[in-house]
Amino acid sequence: MEACYSIAESYTDAPTNAHFQLHNHSDYEILLFLEGDARYIVEDKVYLLEPGDLILVRKHELHRVYHNSQAPYRRVVLMISPSFFRENACPAYEAQFLEAPQDMGHKITAEAARSSGLYDTFLRYKKYSDCYSRPFGDPVLRSVIVEMAYILNQINSFSGSDVSSEPVRSVILYLNSNYDKDVTLDFLQDRFFISKYHLCREFRKATGLTVHEYIRRKRLMRVQELRSGGMRIGDAALEAGFHDYSAFYRASRKEPGM
Repeated sequence: MEACYSIAESYTDAPTNAHFQLHNHSDYEILLFLEGDARYIVEDKVYLLEPGDLILVRKHELHRVYHNSQAPYRRVVLMISPSFFRENACPAYEAQFLEAPQDMGHKITAEAARSSGLYDTFLRYKKYSDCYSRPFGDPVLRSVIVEMAYILNQINSFSGSDVSSEPVRSVILYLNSNYDKDVTLDFLQDRFFISKYHLCREFRKATGLTVHEYIRRKRLMRVQELRSGGMRIGDAALEAGFHDYSAFYRASRKEPGM
């Protein structure tokens, strides 16, 4: 049986935002923040981070860490594949990771993580794995990951966004539902009563991407999702909002790893 997860502690001495870009993936991510001066962005929400806070990122959600300064950054990142729950006979524990209501948050405060026992599971995993050096497939390590998923599934005290980034938040919410349409800066300017130049500046500050880059990434993410369901790539490209296959091909060439 494959482990279907990975976990590691990482340290960055002098982080710069250029190395932490907005991205997404098909696995679930749990980040345990240990040290730094940062905030975390997930879709339209912004979370201030304190040591011991956890961030849960669901499948395909765009996210990134944003460093307020170059203070050293230390974290533990756990990545769990959706197949983990089937292979370890605990499909019910996946509920917290599945698509959540729009207003549901992503942050578990350090206090909630400790009182629930979730923080202790990270300490046990580190101890049992001899600081993450043992193979992921070890039964006792896999059982700790199952326990983490169980505890996460019991938590209902997720914190909402700590920062209001209106009108950027409203624009992101609109784009998340309308990325398959022809959206221009002039249209957004008129709809949200904001100068397109101010919007461009604030949008990039919040996400690290331009509006058009954000739309492109959302469309490519949708193509990947449709392809995984068996749809032909040309049909998936049209469904995601690309005018034709060549437009999809040009867009995919601009994205690293595509």
